[in-house]
Amino acid sequence: MCAIVLVCTRAQAEIDHQLAESDHPFLRHALENLYYGDKGVEWISPCGDTALWVGLRFQTRVDTYSGDLSSVEDLVSGGGRTFDLRRGRLKGGGPLFWKWLEVYSEYDWRSDTLLDYRATATYDDWLDVRFGQWKSEFNRERVDSSGKQQLVERSLSNFWFTVDRQRGVSTSARLAKGSPIDTRVWLAFLSGQGRGGHFDDDSGLMLGRWQWNPSGEQLPFSQSDLRRRESPTPSIAVATVFGRTPFTRFSSSGGGSLPGFARGDFDLEQFLVETAWHFRGIAWQQELHWKNIEDRTTGETTRLIGGYAQIGSFLNEWYSWVPPPLELVARMSIVDPDRSFGSNTEREWTIGANWFLNGHRNKFTSDVSWLNFDSPARDASQTRFRLQWELSL
Repeated sequence: MCAIVLVCTRAQAEIDHQLAESDHPFLRHALENLYYGDKGVEWISPCGDTALWVGLRFQTRVDTYSGDLSSVEDLVSGGGRTFDLRRGRLKGGGPLFWKWLEVYSEYDWRSDTLLDYRATATYDDWLDVRFGQWKSEFNRERVDSSGKQQLVERSLSNFWFTVDRQRGVSTSARLAKGSPIDTRVWLAFLSGQGRGGHFDDDSGLMLGRWQWNPSGEQLPFSQSDLRRRESPTPSIAVATVFGRTPFTRFSSSGGGSLPGFARGDFDLEQFLVETAWHFRGIAWQQELHWKNIEDRTTGETTRLIGGYAQIGSFLNEWYSWVPPPLELVARMSIVDPDRSFGSNTEREWTIGANWFLNGHRNKFTSDVSWLNFDSPARDASQTRFRLQWELSL
């Protein structure tokens, strides 16, 4: 914690020093609007229409059983204990030239990958248009930043159902804001090629999401009720994505293939029902997914179903003797990767805890998972422990 304070203090001190030493009017004028803020180094133009920021993010993790555990074979032969920098990101953005135009970009130097680059035009907080590459607004768990998760990593179901980052164009509208029928609708056309993929004539996905905010407040894409809301704030959503793609799975690495598939030519259909709720330090969220993959070459269709339920609580809201920075969390996830077969269900049970030093910007997270995978050939089980430090500067 002392190191963090020292880094931030030195950053602001260097800005102040440059300001004091500069005799150049233009540079001095620019430095007067440069400071270290909540998101990192921030600069605001004299007119206030441009307000850009740049920040760093680190995620260090100890994992006793690492890797993408998506099959019985993975569980049997998975990786051993690891200690590494899981994520190292440089990110920035903000209003550019006009307050209604916001840009954002995120680069991961660990994998030398440009993850996000997007521009969003907003009209009066009820209508926006976006283009570029970003995590499309399909399911809450994936849109939630990994730095704003309640547990060390997303659920088992995320591997099978996420639409992830795609190039595309989208629009969203918020209707009846602040009323009991407050809703937001997203519509998007995506490349269907995953991160880094281009648009072409042989692929393209249509996405739609409808979200109802009964309290009149839109629950942000962020886990944990850090605000300790005094009144319940629920969210109910349904979403769909469908179209043609050469891939059956998407991730930060781009388009890929689920176990048992190779790159091909597929018609993809997905449907989602999702709920979330924050109140007095309690945070709940749940997703239920259906996914159909039709091979356009063979005509065969594979049907998947799965999802998760997760709840966490700052128990200090209910028991004064519990330390305020402590949050306890539990999650259950289950996936049937092919409904035409029996005895092939994958299950995850995870319990964990967060200790918040500065919200999601500086926290420690630990969790323990019990994984149990069935297949027609064999079954396997595994226990996994993870410890993570999340830090943003």
